Parts: sequence; C-alpha cells; structure tokens
Amino acid sequence: MMSGVCRHAAIVPAPHGDVSIAHVVTTHLLSADHRLPGLDVVARLGAVAPGLGPDLLEAVPALRGVLVLSTCNRLTLLIDADSWADTGCPAALHPDLRPADASQSAAASDLGETITAFLAERAGLPASGLLLTHLVGAAARREMLAIAAGLSSMVVGEAQIVGQVRRAAETAAAEGTLSPELVRVVERASATARRVAHETELSGQGRSVVAVGVDQAAGHLPPLEDCRALIVGTGSYAGATVADLRARGLTDIAVYSASNRAEAFAAGHGLHAVPTGALSQAMSRADLVVTCRGTGGPILTADVVAPIAAERAGSAGGAGRPLVILDLALTRDVDEAVGALPGVVHLDLARVRDAVPDAEAQQVTAARAIVEAEAADFERTLAGRAMDPLITALRAQVGRVVAEEAARLRPQPARRLALAVPAVDGRAGTGVSGVNSADAAAGACPHHHLAAEPGFEASGEIDGEPMVPLAQAERALRHLAARLLHQPTVMARRAGQEGREEAYRQALELVWGLESTGENRD
Repeated sequence: MMSGVCRHAAIVPAPHGDVSIAHVVTTHLLSADHRLPGLDVVARLGAVAPGLGPDLLEAVPALRGVLVLSTCNRLTLLIDADSWADTGCPAALHPDLRPADASQSAAASDLGETITAFLAERAGLPASGLLLTHLVGAAARREMLAIAAGLSSMVVGEAQIVGQVRRAAETAAAEGTLSPELVRVVERASATARRVAHETELSGQGRSVVAVGVDQAAGHLPPLEDCRALIVGTGSYAGATVADLRARGLTDIAVYSASNRAEAFAAGHGLHAVPTGALSQAMSRADLVVTCRGTGGPILTADVVAPIAAERAGSAGGAGRPLVILDLALTRDVDEAVGALPGVVHLDLARVRDAVPDAEAQQVTAARAIVEAEAADFERTLAGRAMDPLITALRAQVGRVVAEEAARLRPQPARRLALAVPAVDGRAGTGVSGVNSADAAAGACPHHHLAAEPGFEASGEIDGEPMVPLAQAERALRHLAARLLHQPTVMARRAGQEGREEAYRQALELVWGLESTGENRD
C-alpha cells in the first residue's frame, strides 16, 4: 500500500437490495518528456504513439481508459485502471516534483512494469533502460493539471499544451478509450489552464517552442519582414509557425508536403503551395526553412542541402545570407550533418531547449499555487463523488419501498369491486354516488369520476372522504422520498469531502440496513 493515497469505498446497489463493491478506480500517469528520459527517447516513443490507446486497452485487461498525449517534447499516458493494489513501476521522479510523491512513484508494480514493457517493445527500446515518471492517484491528477497549465513543458507557460490535451481527449473519445474518470481529469485540467492564463502572465508572454525557435533563427537573419520562409511538413507545429512568422512581419511563406497535403494547408492559411518534386527550388529561394513533419527519417540530408547552400552562396540574392534551417520535429527531419555545411545554420529542438529563457519566478510561483489549489479542490470533489454509489444504493432502496407502497394503493381486480361498492351492514348498496351492486357487477359505472377498469385513476368520494387519483398519490410518495433523501445525500458528499466517509457509511448501513465491504478507490 502506498502512503498518501486517498482511499474511498465504491458501493453500488445489487439485486435483491444487497450492496456490493464496484470496480476500484485508480488514476495513473506515466510520462517520458524532455527532462526524463530525454528527447531522443521521447522521439522513439512519439513515433509509435498512433493507435497506442486502443492497443493498450486491448493488451492490459486492468485498464478502463487511456489518454495518450504526444507532443514534440513528451509522451504522457493518463490511465484509468481497475486496481491500485500493486502500482508503481521502475521509475525516477522529475527533479522538480515534490519529495512526497516518491513513495507513490518508485514502487515496483505489475501494472507499471507491464505498460513499460509494452511501450519498450513497441518502440524497440530495452525495457530495463526505459525510465518513466509514474505517479498514482492524487499525484497523477495534480501532475496532469500542471501539464495542461504549461508548468511541465520545455517552455514553461506555453499556451499550446492545453489545446493538445483537449485534442488528445478528443482522439481518445473517438477511439473509445476515454473513460468518465479521465473526462473529469481533462475537464479540471482545462479549467486550471484557463485560470493560470487569466490570473498570471505566463501565457501572455508568448512562450512556446515555436516562438523560442524563431527567436533563435531570427538572430542569424536580416529583419524577418525582409525574409522568405518555407514550411516543410504540415505537422502539429506548422500552423503555429505560420502564425508566429506573420506576427513578426514575415509574409512571404510557402509550404511543402511530401504527403500531398500542401495545397489544402496552403489554402487554409493563405500560403503558396510548393509542388511535389520542387523542394530544392523552393529551398534555394528561402532564407528560413522550418521543418514540422516528424514522421519517418530525415527529409533534409547533407546531400540534399549541400548543392542548395552552394548555389545560394554564389548568387547575388543569397550571398552573405545563411540558409537557416529550424527543425521542430521530434523525430528529426534534418540530418545532423547538415549543420556542418558552409552557409547553413541548423537549429533543432535540443538547441531550442538550451535557449529557453527562465520564466519569471513570481509568475511561475503564482501558477503553481493555482494548480495546487485546483488539485486540492478536485480531490475534495472526487471524495464527495466517491459517496455516489452509496447514495445510489440508498435511493434505490427507498425507491423500492415507494414502489411497494404505491402497489398497495393500486386495487387488485377482486378488491376493486368491493372498494367501488362498499358493503353497508353486510348489505350491498349505493356506497359510491349511487352506484349499486347490480350496476357494478355488470361493469357499469355511470359516475364519470370512477372507472371500473384497470388503473383505477379516478377521483371521487368514498363514504364522504375524497379520493386521490393513484398517479397523484404515487407522485406524492416519490416527492416525499426525495425530500427525506435530500439531507442524507448532502451530508454524504460532505462526509466524503471531509474524509469521514467510512463513519457515515457505517451509520447508513446501521440505519438503512445497507451492507458493504470496504475497498480502495483512487
């Protein structure tokens, strides 16, 4: 058992009024990013990310939901699992995570080892050397909030990550791997990111991998408004690159795609599409080349770039102006040997990472405080929701009682006649508005308020007492039950939030006869 993990019983109603334990829910977060184990491993994992969620869900029966967040500097798995009795994995903590999380991330576990081995095999990596950050329960959910807020990004405070989280959730939903538990985490993570954006200046400073990369590139070029740019690929950073360049005054932008996506991308962004086979010509006229493919091997090798660089050096337009190539792809689009060519400046994600400015400490502190506050409130909300199965069981039991009493109100066919025509001193008579026994026996009922047919919904009087229609009586019973259950429901959720769920559960078990056995939920 891991220390510091929140524990809640999960109870659902079972047949015949018994109460049993539902599936135990545990949130896990396993992550590889720019800090651990590094960009090269992240690139290997990112290349096999497509379809990872459904494949994991099929391969590991304990999983109820999987969200795969794959970006240029991370692969994060947010997992909803059945059990946390054996959790953790061979893992190392990020340097900036709280020491209290160590007990939750360093323990060996079947689940963690299984997922680690699955990822390693899929990416062609040795499982023994694949170190992933692994957090469980509240720590996992808190880290997901921090990720969405940009606090775990290579560029602290980047605004794009929250959109990537939402798109990852949309993909998981489309693939059928997004459980309700993961939906709640993503919704709170998005709300937290919005708070950080509105209440701090981190996102307003324009921090992003693209922005830092273009800053570096601009240092080797004339004023950007006088330059020409070529976007190679239409991957996740292509749109952000176009927006950033235009914001800096660079308007001469072309796009090339080896997968024939250039025309559609160009039409959507108002760019010039480079025809297939014309990459070299487009590069020869460009001052800045930004690659955003991230699929397969390098598209720009030394053999491809060398003649272009030589041609530029000999031309009037290119003389004295280096060809700057910014590789924003996680799986390199540009061979490292390109950087050694004369007249070429090669920048990649590793160099971008080294150039990332430190975020203002005050703003980071404020953002982390928001994340901590949101995480704490989220845990209180989840603790209250953990009582929902018990509340459901209680309502089901009360509902059964109401149904039984409503059934008692509905006369049986043999009793309906006697009710409609009560005996007076042992003699049949006109007990209800002049209806005699002979009429009733014949099925006649001239009184329009009292029908002698199934349902018996009519109003009227019996011995001078007003009759209430059955449907109205049933509604009154249900309303009474709802009123009686309101306070127990409110107090149940409050007890869960305050950590008194076990005592409250025992009290309800004693008063209402509910039966349950304690299990863990996180």
